[in-house]
Amino acid sequence: MTSLARTPRRGWIGRRIAASFDALIPAACVTCGRGLAVDLPPLCGLCRARLGTLPAPRCPRCAEPLGSPSAGDPTVERCGTCEDWTPSLCAVESAVAYDRIGASVVRGLKYGGWRSLASVMADVMVGGFRRVARRLEPPDPILVPVPTTRARLRERGFNQALALAVALADRTSSDLVEALRRPGGGDSQTRLAAARRGHNVEGRFRMLDDSIEVDRAIVLVDDVLTTGATLRACADACAQAGFRSIGAVTFARTLRPLDDAFREPPEANTRPR
Repeated sequence: MTSLARTPRRGWIGRRIAASFDALIPAACVTCGRGLAVDLPPLCGLCRARLGTLPAPRCPRCAEPLGSPSAGDPTVERCGTCEDWTPSLCAVESAVAYDRIGASVVRGLKYGGWRSLASVMADVMVGGFRRVARRLEPPDPILVPVPTTRARLRERGFNQALALAVALADRTSSDLVEALRRPGGGDSQTRLAAARRGHNVEGRFRMLDDSIEVDRAIVLVDDVLTTGATLRACADACAQAGFRSIGAVTFARTLRPLDDAFREPPEANTRPR
């Protein structure tokens, strides 16, 4: 059932040129700059070991860290931020915190074009995927990458969420279907304040593949969870198509309060590899 996107020829040529230059320049860790062999993903073992795990306790629905019980009501079991989510979006997990190292890895894949990082990121996402899958019914979900617009696809040459979903499917033997599309329009989420993100993506996703049995569960795949607005909008589209058991897994998630130092830079100020 795996369905992979066709990559524009222009992007393919650009990647071949970039690969030729990469072969001449020693690879370096995207976080600390330590030199690495050219055939390795650009993340050193030390920085990989330092990827920040999410602190416990966490919300059982969206995995938002709840903080120390001594700092608040120890009986609180939900974070409150996911209360207005689509009811069918019942389980969300993230592998690491969007801190200095996590942000560097995300940017290396998303803007730097280091697609080999997807394999490293998927390795640490497997546990979260399995925890989500156990909470869905039936427990054999389809992986559905969060789509990007055609304009973003032309700029980057690939969809980072699809790259993560492909790597995750390889590690979990899961079906993967590009079941959603995102028409053009709206601003980049990275440039918006938290309060505007929900409105920016509301109603902007559509089901593309109607051949999937609606009694299957779905796990959405993306790189970062910030406010949950994008995952909510994708889940809304899936729910409107008849799906009732939807989860999501991301590589990283921001922690409250949002730290501007770790926000992704506007794409206009970056130069993809």
